[in-house]
Amino acid sequence: MKKTYGRFFAFIWKYRTRSIASVVLMTLFAFVQVIQPYFYKLFIEALPSKSFPTLLTIFVAYGAIRFAQVVIDIVASYVSDGPLIDGARDARIAVFRKIQDLDFAYHLSRSTGSLISIFKRGDMGFFTLYQNLQNLYMIFVQLVVMLIIFGQIDASIMLLMLLTFMASLVATYIAIKLNIDKRMVFNKSEDHISSVIVDNLINYETVKYFGKEKRESARLTEVFLAWTKAMWGYGNSFRWIDALVGFSSNGGFFLILMVALNKYLAGNLSLANVILIIGFISSFYPRLFDMVYKLRELAKSHTDIADYFGILDLSEKVADPIVPKYLEQIKGRIVFDKMSFSYYEGKQNAIDNFSLVIEPGQSVAFVGQSGVGKTTIVKLLLRFFDVTSGTISIDGTNIKDFAKSTLRSYMGVVPQEPVLFNNTIAFNIGYGKDNTDMRQIRAAAKMANLDSFINTLPLKYDTQVGERGVRLSGGQKQRLAIARMILSRPDIIIFDEATSQLDSVSERLIQDAFWKVSKNKTTLIIAHRLSTVVHADKIVVMDETGIAEVGTHKELLQIPGGIYRHYWDLQVEEI
Repeated sequence: MKKTYGRFFAFIWKYRTRSIASVVLMTLFAFVQVIQPYFYKLFIEALPSKSFPTLLTIFVAYGAIRFAQVVIDIVASYVSDGPLIDGARDARIAVFRKIQDLDFAYHLSRSTGSLISIFKRGDMGFFTLYQNLQNLYMIFVQLVVMLIIFGQIDASIMLLMLLTFMASLVATYIAIKLNIDKRMVFNKSEDHISSVIVDNLINYETVKYFGKEKRESARLTEVFLAWTKAMWGYGNSFRWIDALVGFSSNGGFFLILMVALNKYLAGNLSLANVILIIGFISSFYPRLFDMVYKLRELAKSHTDIADYFGILDLSEKVADPIVPKYLEQIKGRIVFDKMSFSYYEGKQNAIDNFSLVIEPGQSVAFVGQSGVGKTTIVKLLLRFFDVTSGTISIDGTNIKDFAKSTLRSYMGVVPQEPVLFNNTIAFNIGYGKDNTDMRQIRAAAKMANLDSFINTLPLKYDTQVGERGVRLSGGQKQRLAIARMILSRPDIIIFDEATSQLDSVSERLIQDAFWKVSKNKTTLIIAHRLSTVVHADKIVVMDETGIAEVGTHKELLQIPGGIYRHYWDLQVEEI
């Protein structure tokens, strides 16, 4: 709790001038609001004198206080909104940046739906936490003012008011603890619901392919069983708040009123003071009951914002060095030295004692059956994961000595399954390079054999590609990804099955463009279609044991009974 509130106030305190001004205005507003019953006492005491000037003065002062309350409220809300809006923006950006910095493994293990729920609740929690803290502060100021005035009238009334207030707090604590426990259970159910819905929306094509709309509805209905139970538990906890706090606060109200009346009848309290006490407790106890719900909202907001800020506490397994290195010029010599890696601790290595040297400007292809570790090598080179043992170096520098962003800036990747932003074609191609222009975007598209297709579209480069690029075919998405890579002008190029979804004509054109782009640049090619790797300087054939064969296309075909020769014969037969 201390860390959560510490982080919250750190975001607000960045705007300390407006924050301090806000507190001053809130204090003044709370005082002006609570002091109004004091004028009832003044009216009652002045009535017997029948002095018009005195009554008029009290009336004007009372009216001025009422109008001042409205003005102060408007100004205070305007001033206080500044730190709130700016602080909430800074918090959301900080959490977003943290998520961006977290490891590849983190994103693989998290549901997008639950993460969106945490974001949504956390952002709303920031606003409600701020507003509820303001309200609680003003109630506290009003309580202090009221206790001071009661103390001047009768010490026993002041003490009784304080005791009933403490009793209400105890009842509030019990009720809110139950409420928050139920809230946490409900949050988990809500996250599960969001996860199922987002998973369905992302995979709607699969649902349509197999006609499983009814199955998806049934799946969501089943998940809602736990949600409904959690929702009822959460809802019923509010009834407990009403009961516990309602009985304790109303009991205190009538107890104070009875004591005041008894003192009046005994001649120990004036009528004006009785009216004052009634006025104070009549106006304050609704605020006391409101305080209970503010405390409940405060606790709810804390629960939501704790998960939100908890993201900032997550550690990166693949961390940047304290003093990262930077190379002005990359030659592109890559050395894998006795590298081993396992996705799961205690499980068999996906890569075991792998060693390979790739010289500057050399094109190296990795071929082999699925699951032998070809793509894993690329992920390790990009530091999506860190090797379990051994090292990977570029131009003699261990890749762990680079900042991850610097390391990845040296490389251009065309993945097997390109995922595009829900934006225009121009935006997605231009993503490969900052501050690019349309001339460069078109040039890259032409090299990727994409420009002629784009020009057939009504909006051309302003065409929206849809979420994850769903409005483009698989081949079109891959050509767009190639254009994006070309535009980034990398020192090291990585093709991960980059032509797997292209027709033969497009594949030939893309290969011609690819070899032009990769000329004199270190290039890694992951491929199943061997036509992609025929011109590679070195082909690394992998199997379950690691590297099985190494050589050029011609050299590997000459190995009797060789694995590569076997793959080649199979693909030739298919043709």
